[in-house]
This record gives sequence, C-alpha cells and structure tokens, in this order.
Amino acid sequence: MQVLKKVLIGIGIALVVLFVVAALFLGPIIKGAVETIGPQVAGVDITLEKAGVNLFSGNVTLKGLIIGNPEGFKTPSLMELNQFVVDLDMGSLFTDTLVIKKIHIDGPQITYEQALRSSNVSTLQKNLAPDEKAPAEEPEEKMAKKKKAPAKKVVIEDFLFENGKVNVSITLAGGKQLTVPLATIHLEDIGKASDGASITEVVNEVFGAITKSVGQAVAASGNLVSDALKGTSALAGDALKGTGDLIKDPGQTVDAAKEAAGAATDAVKDVGGALKKGFGGLLGK
Repeated sequence: MQVLKKVLIGIGIALVVLFVVAALFLGPIIKGAVETIGPQVAGVDITLEKAGVNLFSGNVTLKGLIIGNPEGFKTPSLMELNQFVVDLDMGSLFTDTLVIKKIHIDGPQITYEQALRSSNVSTLQKNLAPDEKAPAEEPEEKMAKKKKAPAKKVVIEDFLFENGKVNVSITLAGGKQLTVPLATIHLEDIGKASDGASITEVVNEVFGAITKSVGQAVAASGNLVSDALKGTSALAGDALKGTGDLIKDPGQTVDAAKEAAGAATDAVKDVGGALKKGFGGLLGK
C-alpha cells in the first residue's frame, strides 16, 4: 500500500513537471508559428512579443502582436494588439480539427492608410483572398505526401473584437489623421458548418469582418471627408501654382503646363469622388 502511494505521488510530480515544461516550450513554439506562418498567409510582416500558455485552462495569452503594412504604405503598422486571449479546446490538439472556444480581442488599434487608388486594409484583404487560379500540376510524389498529411482545420466558436479604434491617414490629404471608434465585431461558429476550415479561410473571414467595420467607421465620419477635400483642394492650388512656374520657365511649353494642371485636377476629382462614396469601392465588399 505504501509502495502504491509513493508510485502515485511520483506520477503526480512527473505530470506537473511535464505540464510546466510543455507550457514553457509551447509559448516560443506559438510565437515562432505566428511569425512564420502569418507572413506567408497575409503577405506582410507579423511580430509577436510573447505567448503564454496555461495547459490546465487551455488559455493562450498573446502579447504585443503587430501586423505590418503591405509594401508601398508608409505608416508603421496596420494593426497593433496589446494583449488578447485565446481559449482552446485542449482535446482538439490531438485531432484533425483545432477547436478554439473563444478569441477575445480588446482595444485593438488599426491604422487605415488611404492612397490614391487603394488602402493598406484593402490591399491586405486581397492578399488574404483565396487564390482562384487553377493549381499547377505537381509530381505524383508531392501529391501523395499532401494526401498523407492533410492540413489541420480550424473552428472558432466565438470571436469578439471590441473597443477598437481606427487611426485614419490619407496620403493625398497632406497626412492629416483622424481617430474614429470601431463597432464591436462578434462572430460565432466560424468553420463549423464544414467541420473545420483552413487557416487561410478562417483568417480571411475574420479579417473580412474587420475590414467591413473599418469601412463603415471611416465612411460614417463626415469630418474626414471634409478635411480630406480641403486638403486636396490646397494640393490642387499648389499644383496649379506650379504650372505657372512651368510657363515662366523657357524650357517648358504652355501645352505642358496645361497638361500638368489637368492631371492635378483629375487627381483631386478621383480622391474627392472616392471619399464621397464612403470608401466603398476602395475597401472592397
């Protein structure tokens, strides 16, 4: 009896040590996965300061997640999340479908940068869209490996995104910025209807909802439209003054000056029209 008691105590201690070691190693593994797989899926730099894992509760706490901007945009980042919690179904780790009970994101900061023809948000959404092109033919050996090791699917039962803010920056409006609040986003049973979805599909659905919310917040801000149009009007004035200098320059012709003035006016019309439409066309559906 005494021997059995010692064995049980030994097993208990071993399990505790195993859990502690697993928790210590899982954090860096998750951090590495986020910073490796994330950029492959989104096409932008993604960094994570720290990931903490509680194996007993199934909670994963992610701290300092920063999603970078697509190439060509000047603001430091597209989205910054100080800290958020992911509640995992630990048993699903050993199945083909990972079940996430809840993701709660509180107080995210999004920077919306609008260029003449596109925004950083719409560009990232295009990166996340599933590739509709026909897959290239692959050797039978590679195809066989894919069949043997199918990608793990994901289900998110509850997704909550609240208390967010959007910092809006418009390049052609002289760099003016405006901060507007984001509506709460609450999604349920993502990927559940199909018994799990791919990581790309899940990320695309979640980010699509965020994109829609950002578009509505920006479009609802009448001050943004007014300020942007004032800014573009000032830019147009500067551009037209510049055409006067072209006329004075003996090296330029009057036709060249008129052409430059027309181009400046058209650019302002393009931006003004886009802003008045509430960024609908630029953000995407």
